[in-house]
Formats: sequence, C-alpha cells, structure tokens
Amino acid sequence: MNSIIFGLLAAISLFIFFNLGKVKASSKQTNRDDRINWGASPWIKKNSSSKKMLHLDELLKAKQKKLIKIKIHNLEYLKNENWN
Repeated sequence: MNSIIFGLLAAISLFIFFNLGKVKASSKQTNRDDRINWGASPWIKKNSSSKKMLHLDELLKAKQKKLIKIKIHNLEYLKNENWN
C-alpha cells in the first residue's frame, strides 16, 4: 500500500514539475544589468567595482571635454568682445 501511495505522489510531483518547467521568467527578471554570469569560472572573481570605476572614468572624461569646449567658447567670445 505504501508503494502505491508514494508512487502516485512521485508521479504527481513529476507531472507538476515538468508542467511548471514551461513557465518562463518575465523579461524584467531576465534582462538585467546585474545578472549573474553562470558561464564564468567560480574561482576567477571579477571585481564589479572595476566596471563602475570605468563607467565613472568615462563620465569624468566626458565632463572634462564639455568643460574644455565651454572654456574655448568663452575665450572666443572674449576675443570677439575685445575686437569690437
């Protein structure tokens, strides 16, 4: 009697497991910036802060370029004011 009950329980569990396996996560869950890279080796740790620092460095360079452009524009404006 026990084997019949546990056999039915196992069959029902497998049926539920395989039917729920078709359910996919939403795109909000799958398309994230901070997803775990399951293909990477667990022994090689990549520092995620280095990516952040690289991003901050790029932002800083962009702001510096913008400041240089503003300074050049201001100098050109002052030169034109002096000549008039």
